[in-house]
Amino acid sequence: MNQKFTHMLQKCNTEFEHKSLSENLGHPDRFKDFSVKTDGLLMDLSRTALSAESLKLMLGVLKDMGVEDARERLFAGEKINFTENRPALHMAMRCDEVLAGLDADMVGVVNQTKQRLIEFASAFAAGHLPGEPAQPVRHIIHIGIGGSVLGPRLLIEALGKDSGLKVHFLSSIDAHLRSKLLASLDPAETAVIVATKSFTTGETLLHASRVLQWMEQSLGRDAALQRTFAVSGNQQAVDAFGVSSQNTLYLPDWVGGRYSIWSAVSLSAAAVMGEGGFTDFLAGAAAMDRHFQSAALHENLPVMMAVAGIWHRNVCAYPAHAVIPYDYRLRSLPAYLQQLVMESNGKSIDRQGEAVNYATSAVLFGEPGTDAQHSLFQMFHQGTDIVPLSFIAAIRPDHEDHEAHAGLLANMLAQATALATGTAGLGDEVTNIHKRMPGERPSEVILLDQLTPFSLGQLLALYEHKVFVESVAWDINPFDQFGVELGKVVAKNIQPALEDESQGVPANYGLNSLLDYIRSKR
Repeated sequence: MNQKFTHMLQKCNTEFEHKSLSENLGHPDRFKDFSVKTDGLLMDLSRTALSAESLKLMLGVLKDMGVEDARERLFAGEKINFTENRPALHMAMRCDEVLAGLDADMVGVVNQTKQRLIEFASAFAAGHLPGEPAQPVRHIIHIGIGGSVLGPRLLIEALGKDSGLKVHFLSSIDAHLRSKLLASLDPAETAVIVATKSFTTGETLLHASRVLQWMEQSLGRDAALQRTFAVSGNQQAVDAFGVSSQNTLYLPDWVGGRYSIWSAVSLSAAAVMGEGGFTDFLAGAAAMDRHFQSAALHENLPVMMAVAGIWHRNVCAYPAHAVIPYDYRLRSLPAYLQQLVMESNGKSIDRQGEAVNYATSAVLFGEPGTDAQHSLFQMFHQGTDIVPLSFIAAIRPDHEDHEAHAGLLANMLAQATALATGTAGLGDEVTNIHKRMPGERPSEVILLDQLTPFSLGQLLALYEHKVFVESVAWDINPFDQFGVELGKVVAKNIQPALEDESQGVPANYGLNSLLDYIRSKR
């Protein structure tokens, strides 16, 4: 049991006066004392209930719990993912200093893979297969699930350049999208990327098999395989599927799926990010790595963001957190962060194998502003549960409609203000009780000078390290995901019974009557 952490919670709940957000915002130094910035990225925590005293206590507890030592062990490549007996070294895919700590053979493999990734991406961007200028590519079908799709899709939506190349994603085992997609494409102009580290992921391989069959029918097997590429760490399984090693990019086992955006999994995104775009994206993340490693705790963006997260989850007992990007290009950011946050820290067993007696990951959700203002914000303002928010925006847009962008930023700042102050912020008392807003809803504001590959790399690495710091406080392993596998195991027992009524399922599933009903409708 994490005694230091539970003691901190008790102290925060009994000894500190919890001032209102309006009181905090009225302090002239509030923004200066509760904002942190680096390299064109600013995080403002002034609209939280954190006080100078509680912040000092929480930073001290993190220090006493060894967050600095844990950080060193993470970057040194120790087997910090102890349940799977391996390191978590996704930073090596983007940061030369981390890569240099690996053995020489692995350094060579990583560098070679990165070089081939850029070569493949450049060929696709030029409209042809790698090494085959006469073989056109106008469409890419990217097949994966979880991080193998969420990351590349986010990059393409946020940073993709207009070109003749179109990327299509297949993830869910649901065949509706695949059937519609294949009917609209020409196999002779299509490349396929199959991204799965183990190359055993059922949903991904089913899609890949069906797409390969579709290509074979038109082109023949050899030509179809020439247009099929794999990103995997299991070359033996890739070989068995039929993809050549020349068309395979290596994915190390120490890169978890939700951290794979920095790897060859992002091949399709690199092809549409423009020259140097993916390299700049890696550079931004590497800059955040260095900041996380070197900045003092009270000036450290991931640490300060984690402090706010721990405060809201454990001191205030808020069960959820919303991410609202005021930038349509970041519309997939909430989905990306859902996996990063909840798959990493959705744990209830500590490192000693004991059940924790405090909350861990909040439920994370969100959608872009200002659309979210018409779907989510009624509950945020007047609901019975308080949901802290993260507002994210770019100060400078990539368009010339400055009036529209000013309106976008004004809406974001207005929501952050109104959530904190409620209708009291209007200056006049609202007499209709149904129109009153209580305020006291906390939020953080994250501002990028501009949305660029570098700044998006910073932002995503910031969230990764924030999750890690929270895991240290909660004494859990953020790098395994055994809960993901359970449903898949159970599904393997159920599918035969769906297809053959003579096949039963365990009685404790309670599914026999439901299976009978489903089969009767087929």
